[in-house]
Amino acid sequence: MFTTPKIFIPKTSKGRAYVIYNYDGKRVRHYNGNCLNLNINPNQYTNPKDRERLTKQLLFEVNTALKSGWNPFEMETEKPSLKQSLKIILDEKLGSNLCDLYKRNLKAVYRMFVNFLPSSDLNGKCDSLKLDKVEAFLNKFQTSERNYINRRRCLGMFFNEMVRKGFATQNVVKNTKPAKAKASLHVPYSDKQLRNVLDYLKTNQPNLHLCCLLTYGCLLRPHHEIRLLKLRHIVKDFTQIQLSGSENKSKRVRTVHVPEYIQLELRSRLEHVSDPEVNIFTLTHNPYSVGYFNLIWGKEKIKMFKEKLLEANQTIYSFRHTAVINVYQKTKDLHIVQQLLQHSNMIVTLNYLRGLGEMNDDKLKDVLPTL
Repeated sequence: MFTTPKIFIPKTSKGRAYVIYNYDGKRVRHYNGNCLNLNINPNQYTNPKDRERLTKQLLFEVNTALKSGWNPFEMETEKPSLKQSLKIILDEKLGSNLCDLYKRNLKAVYRMFVNFLPSSDLNGKCDSLKLDKVEAFLNKFQTSERNYINRRRCLGMFFNEMVRKGFATQNVVKNTKPAKAKASLHVPYSDKQLRNVLDYLKTNQPNLHLCCLLTYGCLLRPHHEIRLLKLRHIVKDFTQIQLSGSENKSKRVRTVHVPEYIQLELRSRLEHVSDPEVNIFTLTHNPYSVGYFNLIWGKEKIKMFKEKLLEANQTIYSFRHTAVINVYQKTKDLHIVQQLLQHSNMIVTLNYLRGLGEMNDDKLKDVLPTL
């Protein structure tokens, strides 16, 4: 059906290199990898060694495709335009099991990117988009490192998916300027501050009080784990919380032991509730919105500052960080801390503790061997 493909490389840089063979009696030449949706372009190079190397790579890919049954004369499926590709990927992500905040970020980046680009780019192919257009779009978000990083990450996801689906051959966002965000500091609480803040919240904001208590005592994440807790998650007479892989960030089944001081709070709130699908904060089937705890914390922290209960950069997450420091100082066991935090590996835990100031070179001097 086809003869063995061979390469032709001209003696001068003015000629073009190609792969040649006969298929069903017809001569076929390939000057690049576009026919196979591959980014192989030997004729873009003037260096003879680079041109020969890429032509041989093209030969290998063509030969492999022919042996797998590929027909070079079959019409290639029409690729969607850039705008169509963006919409296809957005719809898939919105229908997947991702957190609401990430979905909102993707929708925002999609809307702004589509409004920014001219129709000529949107109606063209994905690979036709120039780097300078992408950079001009991302430069609008340089008000802060974090804002720029988040927008670049979301846009990069779209182009990664385009490459995976065959809509594009390269992710143009990878060539844009990266940025490194400054680590945000969540200052831990002292023992006195911890009790004072929790006492204040218990009197003024019972829901926020329970959230902070669970963040500290169970090391759960407030906005996407605690906020969504239902009665069915609390098992064995309020002594454990069990979350499936889809209900926590680690994506693994998670069982958390509940301290006695939290058991008392849960019993007083839920002792008359029988429906297992009831949310423990709203006492209905519907949870509060994703920004609920941040909203009421923002209102109450102003009052707590005035009463000198809080310091700058003390947040809801500071309860979790305070708990981590407490556990590490008590055990000096990184593996236990990793298990409690449900980190994927020890490196993440080490970075977490370094960020809290619990692991540094000065403290390491205390454990050096003596002679």
